[in-house]
Amino acid sequence: MIALGLAACQRPASGAFRETQQIMEGFTLKQSYKGEMDWDLKAQKAILKEEAHQAALGEPRIDVYKNGKIATQLAARQGQIKTDTHDMHLSSSVVVHSLEDNSTLKTEELDYSASRKKFFTDKEVLVTHPDGVVRGRGMEANSDLSEIRIFEQTGSVEKKKKG
Repeated sequence: MIALGLAACQRPASGAFRETQQIMEGFTLKQSYKGEMDWDLKAQKAILKEEAHQAALGEPRIDVYKNGKIATQLAARQGQIKTDTHDMHLSSSVVVHSLEDNSTLKTEELDYSASRKKFFTDKEVLVTHPDGVVRGRGMEANSDLSEIRIFEQTGSVEKKKKG
């Protein structure tokens, strides 16, 4: 009996604690800097894991602003955001569209560094622009896609056909 009583008072083994979670439908998170809108994140569903400082996102959509206007729009099937740093990881059919120069980037995984305001991936990418198409593996770009660096180009710039 004493052994059972002592066992009941012991703390569970590490990993046995359940993390506090909140499930939210219609999740929205906005980031601004010095009074200017930086980005606006919307997701159909978010599972907030408080202790881990992250949220799992279902169908995230992000508008990135520049000079008060939407400059870039992102969409993915899934994502995660670190709630303390606002760094993001987007996955499954990620599409980034620049409204400024009408370029589109497609990949399967994309990371966003909030402090650097840059996108990164080591996966295959396809970038289409009114002047051509570039394919490669691995990429770094600023948030409005005005500067894109593709690390391993696997295809050349191809002029898109008009008409």
